[in-house]
Amino acid sequence: RIQILFEHILLKAYLFVRNNSWIMMAASYPALKLDKISSNYKLSNVGPPIDFSFGNLTTLGDCLEEEPRKGTKLKEGYKEVVTAVRFNNNSISELNDLVPTIQTIVVDMNAVSWLDFSFNDIINLHGCLAEFPNLSTLYLHGNHIVSLNEVKKLVPLVKLKILTLHGNPLESLEGYREYIVGTLPSLKQLDFSAVTKQDRMNASNWEKLCGKRMVMSKKAKKGRE
Repeated sequence: RIQILFEHILLKAYLFVRNNSWIMMAASYPALKLDKISSNYKLSNVGPPIDFSFGNLTTLGDCLEEEPRKGTKLKEGYKEVVTAVRFNNNSISELNDLVPTIQTIVVDMNAVSWLDFSFNDIINLHGCLAEFPNLSTLYLHGNHIVSLNEVKKLVPLVKLKILTLHGNPLESLEGYREYIVGTLPSLKQLDFSAVTKQDRMNASNWEKLCGKRMVMSKKAKKGRE
């Protein structure tokens, strides 16, 4: 009888734990927060992207005079956290006023993880992009970026995972993909194509090849002198 009673107690305990496991889990974990972006905001506070695309903007600051196509522009009392801002399909050529513009339209600039500047007239990137420590997605395709050296300005973005640069003149340069993958090791996707192990091997080989070329060039120059 004692054994039967003991087994009965164990069975009831098992059924209680199984049927109330969600209560125990809820007690064990605090409310989920945006740890990767800003631990001060709950997931429920994340707002939709602010969309200034197709707005005939010539500067980023022009958006302050416009209402976004989608999303909600920052107003007094607005508390939602915006993580994505779209400026695609405009006539923007400079990014120098990016920081003051973003600071005006979002609650927390550090929460921004996605910026879309695709299909504009951008030629040069700007160091201000480094002011977005949590930026993980950056669209720059369909612009007028010519030099691969511009990619170096993205090196401080250690959380950058997704980058697009296709449709720029630099895409036709020798070693385009290899150089970018080698310069930005955090990338997981380039031009909507996953960065593979082979891509990283190619990038490493390309870096070695460029190093040899540089040495040979220096020797040749020294010989001419």
